Amino acid sequence: MYDKGKKDRDYMESRQDFGDRGKKKDKETDSDINEIIKKIESSQSLKDLVVEEIAKEEGYAERIAKSKSFKNLKTTQLRNLFDEIKENERRLNEKGWNAIEADFYMLRPNLAYAKARDLIPEDFFNLMNACMKQVDKGNENEKKENYKRFVQFLEAIVAYHKYHWG
Repeated sequence: MYDKGKKDRDYMESRQDFGDRGKKKDKETDSDINEIIKKIESSQSLKDLVVEEIAKEEGYAERIAKSKSFKNLKTTQLRNLFDEIKENERRLNEKGWNAIEADFYMLRPNLAYAKARDLIPEDFFNLMNACMKQVDKGNENEKKENYKRFVQFLEAIVAYHKYHWG
């Protein structure tokens, strides 16, 4: 016979690890990502990250992209951010830092909004936040170099994310 009470109890038990939106919350951050974030935060600026360390097999970008917390990162969210960053890069090259400064600073609140809506994982938000702090260092030419490395880093993450999660 059908036991509605048991079904309700089973349902509630199955939701214990879920937040108020019904999506499973990340209880821990990935140690690889934390290690990379610390490396970024300890560098003088983002341009100090070696491209080879970012792009190589099992480099920063691949380790980030294949982490479990990034499995649920929607390609659409990643592409939207990447497209915006690439458009900023085009304007940066044509008109300089002042032309993109406001849009660059608005990336963080947009990322925070996406995180609050569970569209991006907390690890991704923390990574982007750490990178953005390193972009905004030095004079205009240094900021341009930092931004270029930011674009390269995200480009590698997008590619590896597609490779590992489709």
